[in-house]
Amino acid sequence: MTDAAARPGPITRACAKVGLDPFELGCLIVLTALAMAPLVALASKGRDLSGADGLFATDQMQYLWWIRDAGNHILIGNPWDLAPGERRFLHPGFLISGLIHHYVGISVGLAYLLWKPVAIAVTFLGCLLYVRRLVVGKGAQHAALALALFTVMPIVAIVAWSGWGGKPRTYTFGFITGEIWSAHYLWGYLFTAIAVFMIPLVLLALERWRQNRRTAILIWSALGVLIITWLQPWQGAEIAAIVIAVELLRALPRLGRRRPSWLMITVVGTAAAVPAIYYSWLSRADPGWKLAGEVNRAGAQTLWAWPWWAVVATLIPLALPAAFAYRLKAPDWQDVALRVWPLAIIAVYFAPTGTFPYHSWQGLMLPLAILAVIGAKSLPLKIPTWVVVIFVALLTIPGTAHKIEVFFNSVHSAADPYWVFPGEVDALNALEDDPRPGGVLAPSYSSMLIPGRTGREAYVGPFSWTPNWSYRATTANDLFEGRLTGQAARDFVIQSRARWLLADCRLKDVSALDRSLAPLLARPPERFGCATLYE
Repeated sequence: MTDAAARPGPITRACAKVGLDPFELGCLIVLTALAMAPLVALASKGRDLSGADGLFATDQMQYLWWIRDAGNHILIGNPWDLAPGERRFLHPGFLISGLIHHYVGISVGLAYLLWKPVAIAVTFLGCLLYVRRLVVGKGAQHAALALALFTVMPIVAIVAWSGWGGKPRTYTFGFITGEIWSAHYLWGYLFTAIAVFMIPLVLLALERWRQNRRTAILIWSALGVLIITWLQPWQGAEIAAIVIAVELLRALPRLGRRRPSWLMITVVGTAAAVPAIYYSWLSRADPGWKLAGEVNRAGAQTLWAWPWWAVVATLIPLALPAAFAYRLKAPDWQDVALRVWPLAIIAVYFAPTGTFPYHSWQGLMLPLAILAVIGAKSLPLKIPTWVVVIFVALLTIPGTAHKIEVFFNSVHSAADPYWVFPGEVDALNALEDDPRPGGVLAPSYSSMLIPGRTGREAYVGPFSWTPNWSYRATTANDLFEGRLTGQAARDFVIQSRARWLLADCRLKDVSALDRSLAPLLARPPERFGCATLYE
């Protein structure tokens, strides 16, 4: 054999440098491409971006305000009630972005996007290292990694493309699959991705501490639990439940009568309890958080119902083979943790405390994929490689294609702001630059942009944070779209306590609004191309 023939190729050399095999490197590349796809598609239009790159732009508009307010005041308040209120919310991730925006001078949107490579790295490493630890055999590891990262249960595509049950049923399955799709968190929910996939990293660290008892590992693990809970309280409760359950279960005769580490239980439990207690206090002490808790409770919205049969139908392709893994012995700490993880998710989902319990399902795909591969390998039959390839393809490709389709439909519907048009940019800049205090009344669409872009409060925003949201959103839209005119329009503007009104570029004719507002205006309307600012 010649030296040239023996020399590894460029792909092999690249894999060796980063400690990955070609399949793992391919997964990282695909994950990165999938994470960046919405942002690249939006940026390709050449328009000013709003900062949203997910399926629900209103969530990212909320995050941009949190970043801006944290950068200015450390603590965060609610800008969508247009009423006096205290700032009580402290969030480490948004604070870091806010300080970068405030002191470095980059835009709020870019300060948030700086977390995207971090989220991609944590997502990939969390899945990769956990799969390597628990799955034996390269082929099995590859299958588990692909399933953990990319599975979008195919039933959502089947329901959507067949029209079975109409839009409500499509929404139900889209909701369920979206919560458990690992890559979804990289579409605008970066701190969710970081928190969810820190769980396997912390579990691996705690297992190592169980073996060597190094204090530094326990301290770092506790810090990880603290961060997880602060970023995502649901996942904080889950990792605490996993650790406590594993320690107690391993004390049973069947699992070896190992003495529980009360130190680990205490440290992890305390680290999870501190942010949990803070959020509990926040939901009682702060009107905005109290409102968010009420409107986001389980079943608060009709479409939020998760029928048991829909959950079963969604999970069955992986849950069925995963069930066989529970027949096998769990000799090590991590083997028990793996089996407890899905049960902890179910327990948190049914817990009588907290809000929006659907977030408890986030992260399920990693343990479920690993258990499914382990369970399938335990069966007394040899599964051909081509069958595995087809199975993985069916669980990843149709559902992902549907989610991409949903994203583009969300953008094309123009229900939420993904871009800011030049006239709107100029009007928002004028509001930001004006030193005088005052809030802004705008249509529900552009009102989402105002706090993050200008630092000002707005009359209407996300329904989670807007008192009497239905009335506010409907009446504001009626005003700007010409259905509310004359004295009734003026009474509404006075009642809103807004100093400025912003008509965005979606409004083609504001002549009726001009006439209705004329008796109230301090100066003539200021035109910024397709946008108009009233004072």
